[in-house]
Amino acid sequence: MKKILLILPIIIVSVILFFYFAQQPVSSDRSVRNFVINQGEGLNTISSRLKNNNLIHNKYIFLILARQLKLNNKIQAGLFKLSPSMSTAEIIAKLSSGGNNDYWLKIIEGQRLAELPIRFDSSLEGYIFPDSYLVPQDYQPEQIYTDIIKKNFDKKIAETKIGATNTQMSEAEIVTLASILEREARTLASKQMIAGILVNRLKIGMALQLDTTVEYARDSKIPHPKSYWQPATAADVHLVSTYNTYLHPGLPPGPICNPGIDSFYAAFHPTSSNYIYYITGNDDLMHYAVTLAEHNSNIAKYLK
Repeated sequence: MKKILLILPIIIVSVILFFYFAQQPVSSDRSVRNFVINQGEGLNTISSRLKNNNLIHNKYIFLILARQLKLNNKIQAGLFKLSPSMSTAEIIAKLSSGGNNDYWLKIIEGQRLAELPIRFDSSLEGYIFPDSYLVPQDYQPEQIYTDIIKKNFDKKIAETKIGATNTQMSEAEIVTLASILEREARTLASKQMIAGILVNRLKIGMALQLDTTVEYARDSKIPHPKSYWQPATAADVHLVSTYNTYLHPGLPPGPICNPGIDSFYAAFHPTSSNYIYYITGNDDLMHYAVTLAEHNSNIAKYLK
């Protein structure tokens, strides 16, 4: 018992000292780093990333102190300027006081450039990867793309390319194919199947005959429509445009929208089959066919 009584003060002092020193700045380095908290990100994840970025000594001390200061529920999403010379308490106060005057830019899968809230250069159609981006208030569209969006795009392309079976297409062709898949199908499985079908058509020199490319061509003409992606009409199919895949064989000259991760994966990993035709039936299911006769039968059966 005497030994325990002698050791106990030492343990208490050690804990107090540890708690004290664990709150101190990591270093005297006053350089400022950007630290982004994403919307919906939990406190545990935030503390881990702070530790991994060498901005705090200990993630658990951060969590304890945040609760002690009653600021754990006030930490907000945003972009923050932090320094290793800041104490844990200073970092918590900074994170709970709101980020810089930045804003979130949300890009939705399947949108074309003309639908986006920011006007990017027309050459970037297909390359604005759908995601939520925290953008500095003073950034111009070119900076937003080169400093933020392009990095994400390159990362996603690299991830989806792993183990690719479609190795004959260039990256530009993959982006174009992915943009078509984004507008043609909903699920990853159907996108992969359609990717395989389109590859089959390209191999035999058959026109792709896609309404979505016609819709893109039609809506690119001035005056632009109030609502994009309305179904193509019989007259639209005869529209004079290099994007009209009824009139011109092969892929269109560029992407028709900005595709998401599943569409890129499907473009790199098409499902191999003998199918040449497909439709989306009134039952919202995909129906495939090898011959024109089978295709016409599917049309009669599922597009009543």
